[in-house]
Amino acid sequence: MNVLILTFSNNMVNEESYIPNKLGLTFACEEQCEKSLTEVGHSFEHICINKKKIERCIACGERGWGLCLTEHQCVLQDDFNDIYNHMADFDAFIFITPVYFHEMSESCKALFDRIKRCDAFNGNSKIRGKKVICIAAAGGTGYGGTGQGAEETLIAFDRLAHFLKVRMFGRIPVNKGIFEDQKQLIRNCIGGL
Repeated sequence: MNVLILTFSNNMVNEESYIPNKLGLTFACEEQCEKSLTEVGHSFEHICINKKKIERCIACGERGWGLCLTEHQCVLQDDFNDIYNHMADFDAFIFITPVYFHEMSESCKALFDRIKRCDAFNGNSKIRGKKVICIAAAGGTGYGGTGQGAEETLIAFDRLAHFLKVRMFGRIPVNKGIFEDQKQLIRNCIGGL
């Protein structure tokens, strides 16, 4: 099985380069996914979306639908179309976002807003039916120790899965306090892909 890991860490090193925060929880989750995928013999690729240029949707064209509705591509000239088309090469996806203000990160929202427009009404979708594992990494306690921010982020992933018609295979809330316990859940989800 070939798995695409997309991460959305917003750690800016300088004005030209974004890299995963190697001390942060998003990177630790991604590292655990790579380890688990290797253990079960799955191939994988990791793309940090923050290293890519992904603009927000501009709702162009008639009634807010540009080429996305008919051609299933975006008119914006950035890295989006390459990533969207590349997703067809994979059997499953793992999405890992930090949790900001009870939501997925800004880069995560930007990518998925555009994927929804290009894919939700695509009768020939190359994404539809594939398995997805979603991880919401709340760097602190996940809103006062309740995990509410991570859970609200996972609910947004549930809506995404509905529109893209992918199969939600794992939805994992993580914060620093429970990360060691959640590593086993990550292993179990990946082992069942």
